[in-house]
Amino acid sequence: MSTIRVDNFGPSAGGTTYSARGIAKAWVNFNGTGTIAARDSENVSSLTDNGTGDFRINFSNSMVDADYTFSAECQYDEGGNAQGDMNLALPRQSGAIVAASLRLFAHAISNNASSYDQLRAIATIHGDLA
Repeated sequence: MSTIRVDNFGPSAGGTTYSARGIAKAWVNFNGTGTIAARDSENVSSLTDNGTGDFRINFSNSMVDADYTFSAECQYDEGGNAQGDMNLALPRQSGAIVAASLRLFAHAISNNASSYDQLRAIATIHGDLA
């Protein structure tokens, strides 16, 4: 097995050069209803269903520490109708962000912040791998 190490990379014909530090280190698109399952992912070993609207994304390769960033969004199903205007946020419990995983809590912006399982949830994680 060979390893190529670079600080920056870009297309051979010229154009925009990218920093390896700026690329996503993990991402996932998953079904968060019933038996949750990833539709597609990178650097995600598994998903954990902790309850209604409460998910843990487990990384195949851990981040160097818990100081990474993430963005997430979702679409929930209330009574068979796909809804929008959702927000994914960290739960208030400790241990939501650790180097090996990210715990997300999905709740509605309206409806008194009620939690819902998700038809589609996506998350992208940026930071340094261990």
